[in-house]
Amino acid sequence: MRPASHIPSAFRAQRVPFLKLGIGARCALCTVIMCSVGLQVSWAQQQPPTSPTAGGSSPHLMLSPPPDVASPSPSALKTASGIFMKVLASGYGSEHPVENDCVRVRFTAWKRDGSLFSTSGIHGESIVQCINNLIPGAAEALGMMVTGEKRRVWVPASLTFGRKHHHRSDRMALDEEPPPNTDLTFDVELLEVMKAPPTPADLKTPPEDAVKTASGVAFRVLKSGAGAAHPSMTSQVTLHFSGWTSDGNLFESTMISGHPAIFQVGSTPPGWREALQHMVVGEKVRLWIPASLAYGEKPVNHMNPAGNLVYDIELLASQ
Repeated sequence: MRPASHIPSAFRAQRVPFLKLGIGARCALCTVIMCSVGLQVSWAQQQPPTSPTAGGSSPHLMLSPPPDVASPSPSALKTASGIFMKVLASGYGSEHPVENDCVRVRFTAWKRDGSLFSTSGIHGESIVQCINNLIPGAAEALGMMVTGEKRRVWVPASLTFGRKHHHRSDRMALDEEPPPNTDLTFDVELLEVMKAPPTPADLKTPPEDAVKTASGVAFRVLKSGAGAAHPSMTSQVTLHFSGWTSDGNLFESTMISGHPAIFQVGSTPPGWREALQHMVVGEKVRLWIPASLAYGEKPVNHMNPAGNLVYDIELLASQ
């Protein structure tokens, strides 16, 4: 259920599996989008440009480096952080991806010596990545782009895979293999902005009208449902949901992809089990779950979020 490649993307700040955090990592269906890859990413780190083989052209020759791969062209724009960019093709609209959004992109990255570092696919494949989980240079570049736009970006090593630049590095450990530390040049095309659900304003403290249970879970009904039947521990439920840490980090959501998820109630975290058994089909609630009923202050699995969590859950079906 974790189909992402074990090889890193030039965009991703860390080598993480497809559903990197939370309950999505245990979902029965791959429907939760969060900060990852839908297709495998080809990586050619430490491999020099290749030459044709007897049987035909090498795939890498289809991804030849641009003539200005070694250093920014004079027309490139320099940002305050130290990356250089130039627009290769104009896009349309005015919406830029922001923190918590995901994007569908097509990209190829090279080292400054022209060797291929990473690509979304040698045949023009695209991948889904989330802004929170990108290397800083890529996140900055994409935040200035609009749908349909294509740019060439020169990123210094300090804005690629350095430990100090990893998003949420306090919660997520680096791989045993050190991340590459090298300047990169990449061409990136923004194909789609996948908007995240709005971040609730009351993440840290439940409002006064929230119902508080004896266990410590608080909930507030956002939309009423119909009927009187409630799921049991053995029920299979179909849900739309989004989860945030108390500091506003959206760590998983079905809303971005538009595809609901299916769970057995008994397989969900304690805070979910309690809430789901009080819901009816069609109902949507916001849950404030203390760390003790989620993954704890220091989760055993570093892929899970720490601390108190807030979820919006909509019960679509139960059987």
